[in-house]
Amino acid sequence: MSRLVDILLIEDNPGDAKLVEHYLDNPSVAAFFDEVALTHAETLTDGRDRLRSAQYDVVLLDLGLPESDGIGTLHAVTDLDHEVPVIVLTGLEKTEVAVEAIQSGAQDYLEKGDIDADRLVRSLRYAVERHEHERALARRNEQLDFFNSLLRHDLMNALNVMMARADMLESAVDDPELADHASSIGEWGRNIVDLTDKIRSILDTVADEGDDSLEPTSISRVVEEEADRVRSLSDRVDVVVDVPDADVLANDLLSDVVGNLLTNAVEHTDDRTTVTVDGEIAGPHATLTVADDGDGIPGPRRKDLFERGQKGGASSGTGFGLFFVSSMVESYDGSVRAEESDRGGAAFVLELPRA
Repeated sequence: MSRLVDILLIEDNPGDAKLVEHYLDNPSVAAFFDEVALTHAETLTDGRDRLRSAQYDVVLLDLGLPESDGIGTLHAVTDLDHEVPVIVLTGLEKTEVAVEAIQSGAQDYLEKGDIDADRLVRSLRYAVERHEHERALARRNEQLDFFNSLLRHDLMNALNVMMARADMLESAVDDPELADHASSIGEWGRNIVDLTDKIRSILDTVADEGDDSLEPTSISRVVEEEADRVRSLSDRVDVVVDVPDADVLANDLLSDVVGNLLTNAVEHTDDRTTVTVDGEIAGPHATLTVADDGDGIPGPRRKDLFERGQKGGASSGTGFGLFFVSSMVESYDGSVRAEESDRGGAAFVLELPRA
């Protein structure tokens, strides 16, 4: 790392402050920072005033100050500026204090008696790097939220207008060919709406830091519903289901995950095909295997099959379907892999956490 680093040291002991300054003059610091600017505040009040008037890359904070002592000192700084990384300095050799400091938002905890130039610069480096990573992550989530908003409002509004006009044209024109064109426009619009919903779901999943949206979901109900839907799409497919009733942690998009795997088998063959869906409940996971008797997927391709843009079989699609499956299953804290089925076709194996 090469850059200027602004450090605020809040320390009431002149000797300890001088020692920190001495360590920062060590040649080892230059290996990571071009220049270090150190500002020293002797009181908590002075330190808070400086945080209000300037920006710092990191704060070195003594927990034992005349105005405040212990974790309350850390809170007085983080409550004022929750973004600046704080490295706690203390003369106390208490593990519980270190743990509490980290849990309260400190990036690191250094005992004054153990500090040397290498430890200090290492702590500074990691604190600054973690903070920059957190800022980049927050920026990415902000961008994802922006794109999600575009999909949710601008694009969906345009698609709704397009589909409404297509329906009007289809019912208004007398020419069968023109009516068919209008119907195709409406159908493509509905397909794009469906694809947009899936993209929005992935954006929500990537930007979401928790799993509050996951809830107990009946795996057998989802499979049966999607099997019925796929049976209605073609008379070339037989779907055989043998899935015990169990709840897994997922959301309503599990139906799309299972549906993608079922339709994947149907779309990649012109012959009559049988798709089996078998379930097994073992320990904390439920395993779902969707297998067909088609041409299968060559072994070398299976590893990268779920990467963005990859396609299964002779697909002419976008390659979004299996990437969507993988992204959603990962958001459930599960896994998916491709294998060869017992009948020589493709088999997709889902492992999902039980509720």
